[in-house]
Amino acid sequence: MASAGFLIYSGVMPLLKTLLSIIVGYVLARMELFPRASSKGASQLTMNVALPLLIFSNIVPAFTPQNVSAIGPMFLIAFIYQGFGFFFGILIREIFYVPRNFWQGIIIVTGLSNWGNLPNAIVLSVTAQAPFDPSTDPALGVSFVAIFTVAYHITFFVGGAAHSLSWDYLPGIPQGEAAELHVPWKQKPLGSLFARYILKENAFPPPSLSKSPMEVEAALDETNEGKGLEDSPSGSTIHLGSDEEGHQLTRQTTRVSIVSTGPYPVLPTPSQSSTPQATSVLSENDQRNKFSFIPPVVRRVIRHLSTIVTPVTVSLAISLPIALIQPLKALFVDISSLGGPNLKGPDGRPPLAFITDTADFIGSMTVPLALILLGASFARLSVPRPFSRLPILAMLAVTFAKMLVLPVIGVFVVQAMIKGGLINHNSRVEKFVAMLLSGSPSAVNQLIVASLYSPDGNVDTLAAFLLVQYVLMFISSSALTAVSLLLS
Repeated sequence: MASAGFLIYSGVMPLLKTLLSIIVGYVLARMELFPRASSKGASQLTMNVALPLLIFSNIVPAFTPQNVSAIGPMFLIAFIYQGFGFFFGILIREIFYVPRNFWQGIIIVTGLSNWGNLPNAIVLSVTAQAPFDPSTDPALGVSFVAIFTVAYHITFFVGGAAHSLSWDYLPGIPQGEAAELHVPWKQKPLGSLFARYILKENAFPPPSLSKSPMEVEAALDETNEGKGLEDSPSGSTIHLGSDEEGHQLTRQTTRVSIVSTGPYPVLPTPSQSSTPQATSVLSENDQRNKFSFIPPVVRRVIRHLSTIVTPVTVSLAISLPIALIQPLKALFVDISSLGGPNLKGPDGRPPLAFITDTADFIGSMTVPLALILLGASFARLSVPRPFSRLPILAMLAVTFAKMLVLPVIGVFVVQAMIKGGLINHNSRVEKFVAMLLSGSPSAVNQLIVASLYSPDGNVDTLAAFLLVQYVLMFISSSALTAVSLLLS
């Protein structure tokens, strides 16, 4: 058994280069050498090109008919972690003070985690050393992380978690300092139901809660359907006829197109606020009218289902069949030692090995570039002043739930699945990844999407929640890595 010193060292050292990469991004942004426009381009490159290629180059050699059975348990664990996170978010919202325009945001920030750049950085570093096999386990680890990434995309974009962030900015929801009013528990969503039906009290919600978010959205959808603007977001105030209103129309439509078309949102640039852009948006709405013969409900279902088609999911869909069908796999990697076909090109390598080499070459930029982007985003965070305006107790509760309670639950869940036969006791990488990803901080994508729904783009409360988690990430992730190594 490994010594305590080795476990601590193994838990800390992989995170040092992670932390240093984040610091590099922070310094570059503060020195204005990595502006927001560059960050957007780098983010698109990472998420749409590098990460899918990294997944492809790792899944094809790593997955075999023997270990593909891990996909189901990994998806199950991912959704269990999300379920517990959402539950904790609801409890924290009911118990602690949370600004009114963050009641849905706190549920999402607690329920969804960063299952992309950070886990890949840790997994690639840890599995490259003992007690893992450096020749096979790093690729297998990235493949398992990819399953969690897909689960995140399904929940955030297909499941509607991203769109639910708009509920905090619906008409009637107070914003700014007005949102900081402390609301009694009996006027909160669950508290009002408890008071009304259990205590039999006449506990009326605040005026802004006289209708549920779904009821307000339904009414707005009906209005937008009549105007031929089905995809206009809830709470939009679209007025046509001047440059300023044109900017509002472009911004609002951009919000929904980002949430509806894929998991890689882009902040609107100043050029999007011009009148020609507003005209192009109107033309797009005219194009939608051509499909008016399709019932609105069907159009919405198709639109939401189409969000699952992303570079990451497409990469996964292509990689898995190649990895599992031996004649196909032999075209990309050498599997003759495993009893598979022995296909060789003129250079003695598999005929399509250059594709996996290229995917690995480009995909290797994913982790360092993503960490630099994360550091740059921290440099641009705006935290409210004075700090007393912040929901300090709620911030600590979310951090405690995500970085301590959920990892403990994750260890017990994984151990229970091992005893139940869902996870192979000898699958060291699978156990390590399953436990490690229980303690990831919140996803940064929420920051981008929420800023697009916010009337003024201000998401300072969310920024403060993220900042606290990532500051404590180093200590908690180091400890969780050590525990995961011990139990795997």
